[in-house]
Amino acid sequence: MWVPMTNGILLALSAAVIYGFLGVSYEFAAKRLYNTWFVGMFMLFTGFVIGLAVTMVTGRLAWDARMLAFGALGGITFVLGNYWYLEASHEADIAANWTICNLSVVLNILFSVVWFKDPVTVSKGLGAALTLSSIVTIGWSFPKLGKGRPSKRWFFLITLSFLINAVIPGQLRFVSGEQAALFTTYLYGTGFFMFLLVVLATRLRWDIAPGLIGASVSAATTHWSGIMLTMFALGSISRVSRQAGLVVYPITNGLVIPIGVILGALILKEKFSVGSKIGVGLGMAAVALLSMP
Repeated sequence: MWVPMTNGILLALSAAVIYGFLGVSYEFAAKRLYNTWFVGMFMLFTGFVIGLAVTMVTGRLAWDARMLAFGALGGITFVLGNYWYLEASHEADIAANWTICNLSVVLNILFSVVWFKDPVTVSKGLGAALTLSSIVTIGWSFPKLGKGRPSKRWFFLITLSFLINAVIPGQLRFVSGEQAALFTTYLYGTGFFMFLLVVLATRLRWDIAPGLIGASVSAATTHWSGIMLTMFALGSISRVSRQAGLVVYPITNGLVIPIGVILGALILKEKFSVGSKIGVGLGMAAVALLSMP
């Protein structure tokens, strides 16, 4: 029992670290005012190519109408969430945007408890509570970040991003490890074509700024890797425990907050407040509690 559980936790922690770099990629693209539609389109195209290549190499490429519909749902939510998040990122820094968006971990935890009947233990409950405390602590001073207080438009966009950000992580509990790469192929493929249709329909000028493609490829690589690791973590822990959602989601979608803030401070030289430091400490304590059986 301990081996699958430990492996699952390690996979979830790896996903959280990689998702942290995703936040940095988004922040880099947003602060350089790269065109949001082109960032999303190149990101999804890259993810589609990676997923297709892995699916073909592993011999898992197949026509699956159910998985196509499932991937299309993920693609639609990703297109919307990606656009809303990047637009919101123009007005506030990573500690605010990344924190509020990933508060959606609360929705994923509730989903696991209500739909999958994941049992709640004292250590898991405290771990989840500390994860949320970490997120709130880091995001508490967000009005002081960036160029003044964010606008009503920012609040609207980040709220939409928060709500839709829970969809794909929730979908991952319905995808088996054998279908993981195929799911990403359908998800990114349908998302890419939706982005492409928007670009063509609106006749956007193909003015690709230097660095845009690099930021998009970085975002795609980290997002694809994070999704795969999350699915493997859920699969590993679900073999020995009914608490898969309560263990994995607080780590992959919760602890990514302090990790993202740390990376933002180190790589992008963004503000690293006392509250952020306390939040990181709470996050590390949450990991210890969530690791308990």
